Amino acid sequence: MADHSTGQDLTMSTQNPSVFGIMGNVGKDAALAAVESTMQYLIRREIPFLVEEEVLRRIDTDLSRRGELWRDGSRDDVAREADVVMTFGGDGTLLAVVQHTLRYDTPVLGVNLGKLGFLADVGVEEVLWAIEEIMQGNHSIEHRLTLSGTMTDYPEEFFALNDIVLAKSGSAKVISIDAFVDGAFLASFHADGIIISTPTGSTAYSLATGGPVVVPSSDAIVISPISAHTLTARPVIVSGDSRISVCARAEEGGVMVMSDGNVLVQGKEAIDAEISRSHQSVALIKQLGPNYFETLRRKLVWAQDGRNRSETPTPDRA
Repeated sequence: MADHSTGQDLTMSTQNPSVFGIMGNVGKDAALAAVESTMQYLIRREIPFLVEEEVLRRIDTDLSRRGELWRDGSRDDVAREADVVMTFGGDGTLLAVVQHTLRYDTPVLGVNLGKLGFLADVGVEEVLWAIEEIMQGNHSIEHRLTLSGTMTDYPEEFFALNDIVLAKSGSAKVISIDAFVDGAFLASFHADGIIISTPTGSTAYSLATGGPVVVPSSDAIVISPISAHTLTARPVIVSGDSRISVCARAEEGGVMVMSDGNVLVQGKEAIDAEISRSHQSVALIKQLGPNYFETLRRKLVWAQDGRNRSETPTPDRA
């Protein structure tokens, strides 16, 4: 697997995919409907594909050419064998899927169901067009920085595209946090928790706690306290090569750890975690949806002065 872990790599597609992969949010009828129509289109176009078995079980339609042109499999099967994976749902669905595609460096296209996401930025009405663009190589692949983490009493290394969070759980009022960067003491504070975020994740939980917006191409990691009980505890941006150590303690209740919103452990009295850049990256298909700053304006509702112009200014007319 290629190592694109330094910041964000932008590469143009050099070959057309031969097999598409389809995964989706089985809890959303709109996702299942979009998957079904996409499968029918791929069959008509005679484009081979794999579909997530759990998604297929929720689709009550007998589609032709099963076993000949397409088949189903687990998420890991689809991630391993497809050349491109399409996710139907939203940013949360894509975050779950990349836990499988990460190890294979399989490019992912995020399809939203009407609500624009920072990751799932292609609308469901654009899927068929996007397939044709991908088939013709009219897209780029961004390799996004990811985090890896280890912690006490947890047997496996874990990964995150957005963020790793240590936070209070149960009846805990606050937890005590000591943070270190490359072995150097950063700060101690009482808070609801701490977020270690990638540039991609800077517009997620970190942003809600007052963290900065960091463009995805930045080679950086963001450390953001959650509701710290001091006005002087502020978000800090450190080098993407930094190794961050966090010691979290709860006098009552417990501490939990989340990776991209997935709870790994909870109710622990104390947790020591080591977090750094992963040698693996997530490959995202881009240049098919809005550009990053357009998505940023729309998601954050950044105002524009529309008194004298009705469209977004270009650099030479700003």
